[in-house]
Amino acid sequence: MSRSFVLSLEKAFRCRIYGVKPRRNVHLLKTDRGHWIIKGYKEREKAEWVTRLSDTLQEKGFYQTVQYISDERGEKIFPFQNRYYTVMKMIDGREADNTSISDVKKSAATLARFHLAARGFPVPHPYAFEGKPAMLDKWESRLEHFERIIWHVEQNGPQNRLEQIILEMADEVIRDGREILQAAYKLPLASELFAVVEQGTLAHRDVASHNFLITSRGSCYLIDLDTVGHDMQLSDLVQLMGRMLLMQGYRVDSFVEAIEAYSSVNVLSDAQVWMIHQLLRYPDNFLREVTGVYANRPGYTMRGVLQLVQMEARLRRSRRTFLEAGHAIFQRSPWGSYHFVG
Repeated sequence: MSRSFVLSLEKAFRCRIYGVKPRRNVHLLKTDRGHWIIKGYKEREKAEWVTRLSDTLQEKGFYQTVQYISDERGEKIFPFQNRYYTVMKMIDGREADNTSISDVKKSAATLARFHLAARGFPVPHPYAFEGKPAMLDKWESRLEHFERIIWHVEQNGPQNRLEQIILEMADEVIRDGREILQAAYKLPLASELFAVVEQGTLAHRDVASHNFLITSRGSCYLIDLDTVGHDMQLSDLVQLMGRMLLMQGYRVDSFVEAIEAYSSVNVLSDAQVWMIHQLLRYPDNFLREVTGVYANRPGYTMRGVLQLVQMEARLRRSRRTFLEAGHAIFQRSPWGSYHFVG
């Protein structure tokens, strides 16, 4: 961060900046007005979207998210050298820990509050409704990418421990992926898709544990609004449950407790819970990590991905038990016996 940029910030926000520290894709600022976070965007439209979204969510009663700071002119977007910056109050909290069921339940309840507030956002353009959720498009692409990786590894032979595990898991991962992608079209997802248009629902679309911050008082905040857009809110729950279940050892009780924490704020129907459980058959943790490291996406390292896929390999039996536990989860379902749609 250049000296000229710091001086411009100090003038625009009437503050003194005592320190700057880079962190992921943002910078932490220590100022005489508190600790702030600054983030830059290439397009002004993106910066306008996240600042408007934060304001609207808070107007709707969802305060557990980022708050943007206005400059001396009342503007929340600070242009500088073809970039557009936003300044946020730093939330003094730690990242949620998916190994802690208490953190998981707080994250689920916070997501539920976000989903309640993230309604009533009219689609600004004709929504490309084709009866196919964006989540399934993404899953199909990941599976196709993984199959190309498998072909390459088989042709050249495994070069490291990660590739050995990939080959060991390949048949099961591909089978599970193909099976749920075929079955997903038989799930009653139409109502979830129509809600996007009829209710103007937004989904966060990146509910990783690092986007939930828990304060010393136990409050939970959902941050990073960059990925928010019109989408099925159910996809957030599938993502949240999939990520936490790995760290919870695929315990059925953890799934039930997380769903109950969400439903205590935003009630889910039995059919929605059933669809979440069905969609968790897609091996997203494994495919996301493997394709991420081979595509050289930011945040994916060989060491980190190896640790995760080793964990998935160790928990294969536990995962299978969870996927077959529908009778235990839905034994009192009013709409009948649970079954896998295949």
